[in-house]
Amino acid sequence: MSTLRIYLDAAPDARREMDWALFDADNRVLRSGRGRRDAWPSADALEGVVAAWRGRIVTLALPPLPAARAPTAVRYALEDQLAGAPEDSHLALAAQAPDGAMRVAIVDDAWFRALVEASARLGLRWQRVVLESDLARPPANGWCWCAAALDAPGFVRTAQGATFAVGPARVDAPPDELVLAITGQRGSRPACVRVDVGGATPALMPQARKLTGVEFVAGEAWNWAAAAAPAWTSAIDLHAAPSTHIEGARRAGALRALRPALWVLALALFIHVIASTGQWAWLAWQTYNARADITALAKAAAPDELAAGLAPASAIARRDAVLRHQAGRVADDDALPLLARTAPALATLPAGALRSLRYADGHVVVDLQKQDAAQSARVQRELQRAGLVAIMAPTATGARIRVGLD
Repeated sequence: MSTLRIYLDAAPDARREMDWALFDADNRVLRSGRGRRDAWPSADALEGVVAAWRGRIVTLALPPLPAARAPTAVRYALEDQLAGAPEDSHLALAAQAPDGAMRVAIVDDAWFRALVEASARLGLRWQRVVLESDLARPPANGWCWCAAALDAPGFVRTAQGATFAVGPARVDAPPDELVLAITGQRGSRPACVRVDVGGATPALMPQARKLTGVEFVAGEAWNWAAAAAPAWTSAIDLHAAPSTHIEGARRAGALRALRPALWVLALALFIHVIASTGQWAWLAWQTYNARADITALAKAAAPDELAAGLAPASAIARRDAVLRHQAGRVADDDALPLLARTAPALATLPAGALRSLRYADGHVVVDLQKQDAAQSARVQRELQRAGLVAIMAPTATGARIRVGLD
């Protein structure tokens, strides 16, 4: 089975020449070259190799996790290490090692989405897409610095499997990024750094050791197509689920577009809740003061009625009725005033609907014949509109309505 691998430093374009290498089933290079899409050799499978400077690999130490929970845990662990918002980065995970270590490949989400969409337009169906830096293999307990030439940018891979990009080398000295990474290392430093850089001079090694305190040893010039077969097998696949990635990216993009409106909506809801709470508190305070005033008035004007167990408002009404009677006047809950306010509603009843009417204890009690329930309910509503308290209950012979001021 043959595999054609394309070097992807930009999104594929039919008019642009790109480096390619054709491999056999044992991951040995059959031939390589550079050309446009229509000049690529045919193969059984197509894979992409993303330029090292397009992404990086980090290694996380995590507790054992089920596969379904790993992406969420990884994004949480990387939250303070990602440039920009978490959704701006596309992550691909390797299988978790027995010691809990997990390698994560990171590329820019917008660029990777552009790569996927451009590939779809050209009809390119990638079996896998891997990072170039994931193909390097450092020495035991050491790092490797890889670049095609001294004046070309490259990358570094650590013993833990993490990678980072570096710029061109200085005159007889390694890149500043590599020097800072070694001298700023909080844990153990690498035992050595293998220099897989084309054109590396013998003078570079002692100068690098002087700057970093770490041994630098010469290696072979980096060539992604010459990576060992196990490196291709274990490399993290960035393109494991492209359709899911695209839909997720679109949803994330839509969410980012709606974010200002959502903030405005949240602020409006917050202001509404605060205003409603303030209004409710003010009304509750007014109600409390009114009840306190009525209670104080009842204690002063109708202490006997209040002591008899009546509510403050009822005690005041009862005392008012007593004083009116003593003065020879009619109280509001006497029979005639109540009947005068009740009569208009009762007059709407059909002939024969009224069975009996009686007055007792400040209330008029009306017994109605059996009739349409809607008719009885209408009478009750009319009484309530007149400012009366009308309580209706069904009876064996019809309905009974108790009418009063309380």
